[in-house]
Amino acid sequence: MGAAVASAVGYAVQKELAYVSRPAWVGEIEFYGLFATLAFVALLAGAVAGWPVPGRRTVSRWGWVAAGATILSLIGYGVQTVLDHVDEPGSVGEIEFYGLFVGFAFVGLIAGTVAAITGRKRGDLTMSLGFIAVGYVLLAQVTQSLWD
Repeated sequence: MGAAVASAVGYAVQKELAYVSRPAWVGEIEFYGLFATLAFVALLAGAVAGWPVPGRRTVSRWGWVAAGATILSLIGYGVQTVLDHVDEPGSVGEIEFYGLFVGFAFVGLIAGTVAAITGRKRGDLTMSLGFIAVGYVLLAQVTQSLWD
């Protein structure tokens, strides 16, 4: 809940600061440096708080999908970083970026959200893996936005 509130407040403040922050990168640092970081920390705190006792280490399918998509997107992010520094056909970079990195990040975001919601009732690792997947997507977005 804290991550959602921090993101909503951050978006509203960033929208207002866009008119006063000059140069534009100052507004990005104000937004990504404060509110997105608070949202990321809230998601990680939720993942740690939701970590079950040793006897309840089961995971639902949503949790596995969220974890798998996060790992594949992370691999895609690493490949994208390598491809940024080597010569390759433009279509290869676009397929890798939109397919492996963004595609699996989107799957991780949706599956992570469902896992976080359904995991509340289960009491196992599902909720924690959901929070980790959503936190990864937020961190990847912040890194990509600041990088560009």
